Amino acid sequence: MNNAVIDIGTNTVILLVAASSGKKKIRVLRDRAVITRLGRGLTENHFLLSDAMQRTKKVLSDFRKECEGLKVKKIVAVGTAACRIAANTQVFADTVKAELGFKIEILSPEQEAENTFLAAWKDFGSAKTKLIVVDIGGGSTEVVTGPVSRLKTAPQTVMSLPLGTVRLTEEYVHSDPIDEDQFQRLKVTIRQGVRDELDDFYPKDFNPADYTIVATAGTATTLATLDKKLKVYRPEKVHGSILKKGRLQEMIDQLAPLPVKERQKLPGMEPLRADVILAGAILLNEILDFFGKSEVVISDRGLRYGVCYKKFVK
Repeated sequence: MNNAVIDIGTNTVILLVAASSGKKKIRVLRDRAVITRLGRGLTENHFLLSDAMQRTKKVLSDFRKECEGLKVKKIVAVGTAACRIAANTQVFADTVKAELGFKIEILSPEQEAENTFLAAWKDFGSAKTKLIVVDIGGGSTEVVTGPVSRLKTAPQTVMSLPLGTVRLTEEYVHSDPIDEDQFQRLKVTIRQGVRDELDDFYPKDFNPADYTIVATAGTATTLATLDKKLKVYRPEKVHGSILKKGRLQEMIDQLAPLPVKERQKLPGMEPLRADVILAGAILLNEILDFFGKSEVVISDRGLRYGVCYKKFVK
């Protein structure tokens, strides 16, 4: 039985089509992402813009046709930060329902984090392994730790930071390339934001050394691809790979002085992510610094996989 999950993010829309393969596993039939920048202009306008909705709806229509070709029984579509924030999300969701026939479920930050943690846990967790899972999105960043216990793999703590790559870029980057003043303001804002949000959240006895840190979503996978200089994206090369903090800092130093067009030429760069990747790289770097980590495991299987496991794998 084939089922589909569509993750409608602030920056990217992703389709996962999978069949249950027994023993609580899935067989992936389709897994692809398209950048539509649904949340473009949201920081300033607080509304989903008409052209952004049209771009996203066109991709959703294409995904619907792919699902029909793959004989998908059920489509579960979920919306994240942009859909949570925008004042006109319901208008967009109603149009999608009327024209394409499926409902968009708007996930709370907690639901988003729980599903993302579940996806990471399936691949990197164990009875002896605790995880810190970092999901850097276009509109927000979820930081999740867990599990609750060896018997229950649900997250122990969930934190949603109002820091996302699109949001930060729109607010702090106003030249191409970014000038030094903007660059410093971006770094300070991210550093303070990470520490302000997380400092009071974790108890005094929390020891990050006991945890493996995993980063998922497009920022993390793009940085891994840049690190490996892959001309063509290879999920099997990215998923489970290790990105060193020192190398991450080198990439920040390389990206900052480059205009977007030059960034787009770098081996491994997704062209439509080139304008926001600097903010994402700084954000991941500051989170690693906060937890005192020298490296991070990269996951190519994010929110969509967690939703798939929860909805379709019994």
